Amino acid sequence: MQDKWTAPKKLDQAEVANLAAALNLPPLIVAILMNRGLTDAAGIRAFLNVDLSQLTTPDHFHDLDRAVARIEQALDDNEKITVYGDYDADGVTSVAILVDTFSALGVDVDYYVPSRFSDGYGPNLARYQELVAQGTKLLITVDNGITGVDEVAYAQAHGMDVIITDHHDLPAQLPEAYAIVHPRHPQSTCDFGYFAGAGVAFYLAWGLLGDMPVELLDLATIGTIGDVMPLVADNRLLVAAGIKQIQADPRLGLTALAELAKIDLTQIDARQIAFGIVPRLNSLGRVGSARPAVALLTTFDDQAAAKIAQDVEQTNRQRQDLVTEVLAQAQTQLANEPTPKAIVVAGSDWAEGVLGIVASRLVDQYQCPTLVLSIAGETGVAKGSGRSVGEFDLFQALADYQTHFQKFGGHAGAVGLSLDATEIAGLREHLQNAAQSQSTAITATSGLSADYALSPTEVASLTPELIGQLATILGPFGEKNPEPNFMFDQLPWQQWQAIGKDQQTLKGVLTPQIEALAFRAGNLAPRLRQAGSQVALLGSLGTNTWQSQTKVQIMINGVQFLTPAATPKSASVQPQESPQPANPTPTTTRSTAPSAPSNRASESPASTSTSEKTPGQASALAKYNTDHWQWPQQQFEVVDCRRLHLGAQMLQHPWTYICFDSRLSQRLGQRYQQVNFISHPDQLTTPTAATVFIDLPRQVSQLQAYLQILQTPRLYLLFYTAPKRREQLKLQIPQLRALLKEIYQQPAIEQQQLTQFAEHCRLTPAQLDFGIRVFSELNFVKMDKDRLVANRQAVKQPLTASATFRQQQAMQQAYQQLALGSLQQVARFLKQA
Repeated sequence: MQDKWTAPKKLDQAEVANLAAALNLPPLIVAILMNRGLTDAAGIRAFLNVDLSQLTTPDHFHDLDRAVARIEQALDDNEKITVYGDYDADGVTSVAILVDTFSALGVDVDYYVPSRFSDGYGPNLARYQELVAQGTKLLITVDNGITGVDEVAYAQAHGMDVIITDHHDLPAQLPEAYAIVHPRHPQSTCDFGYFAGAGVAFYLAWGLLGDMPVELLDLATIGTIGDVMPLVADNRLLVAAGIKQIQADPRLGLTALAELAKIDLTQIDARQIAFGIVPRLNSLGRVGSARPAVALLTTFDDQAAAKIAQDVEQTNRQRQDLVTEVLAQAQTQLANEPTPKAIVVAGSDWAEGVLGIVASRLVDQYQCPTLVLSIAGETGVAKGSGRSVGEFDLFQALADYQTHFQKFGGHAGAVGLSLDATEIAGLREHLQNAAQSQSTAITATSGLSADYALSPTEVASLTPELIGQLATILGPFGEKNPEPNFMFDQLPWQQWQAIGKDQQTLKGVLTPQIEALAFRAGNLAPRLRQAGSQVALLGSLGTNTWQSQTKVQIMINGVQFLTPAATPKSASVQPQESPQPANPTPTTTRSTAPSAPSNRASESPASTSTSEKTPGQASALAKYNTDHWQWPQQQFEVVDCRRLHLGAQMLQHPWTYICFDSRLSQRLGQRYQQVNFISHPDQLTTPTAATVFIDLPRQVSQLQAYLQILQTPRLYLLFYTAPKRREQLKLQIPQLRALLKEIYQQPAIEQQQLTQFAEHCRLTPAQLDFGIRVFSELNFVKMDKDRLVANRQAVKQPLTASATFRQQQAMQQAYQQLALGSLQQVARFLKQA
């Protein structure tokens, strides 16, 4: 619990009000963003935009196309492929992403999750030698590999090509791998370079599948949060979309895990992932093997998911006991030490798997860089983990000492290493000297900052609804985008008490609807009662629901005891600009829409809130969403109307309206008889002032055919996709395979049971109908007297043998690129397709 923090800047309230009105946002949210350095409408819009179409595309990654080509060659030649991961949450989600990707390609791939205890951190030569001996011809690393110079050299020399996908800091010498996919590679053109390992794996999956694999966003999200990567720029887009996916359609393993953890997935946020899901996935690798985590995240078997989740829960409790034990021993060693500049603490045979957690706890307590090492009694080798604080780059601070290390890797905020125990004293001296010389980096952001000082009136008006808005608009919260901290100064608190079994939790009551809570701070209750209103608090806002009643809950992060005439100590601190994201988090500028942010991946033209806009309003919106396309015949001004409703407000001009679906054209023509709807290029006769593409083409070539002959200065893109069609487009190959497996497990399914069967398979009726049509074409199933039965004698053949499936694949490509991409991406895709 800290007693100092930086006060918020004094803002011009008129400026806040004007900006809030222009952005249609609550003034409180605008004030927070202004305190964080976003002082104009453009900057705020850019930050709030979580549209997946703004994601960096795979072509910006060095060697990604080379990696994809090599993988496709391996698939054609039926070579053995092994994915080599890591044992933390980022590592296992990275492996799961590629396992799911190869499954979508019809391939069961081998994967290896190293042991923290026998393999150590990063590449392991002995394991590479085993993989070569076992016949692996292509090794794909995820969340590791960039330091494996010797290991990769051995593999390449012995006929095993290596594709490295990694995100950790680049060493001075890169391995001579077949391909290196890394966002900060010197030849990468990524504007944003700080993806998690799962984020890089997501991009490799994107390259392999040809379309953005939205079904893998949940795994990329868990890996990104689990590795504490900055939630800005592309990571913010990935995590925002991934959380929505988990809320709406969680995979079986997450559902089983959440049930035991008592997490409501429909309301899950980044914090619950960080403190509920990630520690459980991490616990496997900390105590034993992390391989079951991959099985949990990729299984389609309810019973298997439940069994693995139970094992994970038991392992997590064991991990918690180990943390308590090692932390107590480390604190005992430090109890009589002066306030340290940096900590290097070691113990005999401490549980290696929890050293990183213990280091984080000590950083919280001492606010300095920390290394925690376990000395193996048999070998005298010390293995450990380190955590940094503030802007202190722990990786760089230790880089010039790594000649003393047997193994070393990591990034600015966290490292893993091993060395002989005799080197520990020298390591301690080196790190303390580095901390002493960079003390300003340690304290730069290690202290707390207030984003806004709430007046008594504003405190009284806090509601769960407003707090929900804060989380929805400003979240997801995490590294480099923390939850807002509010200052509460000299309020009339009614009660303070220590609660809980060990009386370690502090609880305060301000009003019947507003409470405060602080863990491990119950000892402050007597002082707070004595201080009365002469106290200033710093805390974040949340809600707590108990017995169907929801209250505002302040999570206390700082306490200042004041003298009766005093103002908060932090008020005397010179106001500062909100610190810019520390290296490694460069800012990224993106094109944005002028309206409030929305996730286009989860919206449709028929459901978005902009459906009530008039044509005049649509034009005002369009001026911010336009592009110019130069086509062989002429240049078009292109207007993005993909968020608008398919209704009367769009269908009342003397323009040309193109429908790719002739049935839709016919229905609209009957309703809007004054409008000229066409459904074939031959119907284009005369030039018009504007042309509107109403719906989505089934194939990209249909749209290209119109563009070659259109005579119009302006194109409006609506690309309406019917809800039933959108549901079908969400259906991916793994789901179809799981559906077929379920059908084969049933003796027969009566027609009246199909809806119930769809629910059992976690599919919509439209998705089930599509799957049955595909399977019928392939003779896998048949309808026999109003019953669906499996044809167990059917000849095995790929899904691509079905014309219906191939049409859906083409439609999926059109949907991903045309409905979800930016205008610039749409134009580029059309010209390259």
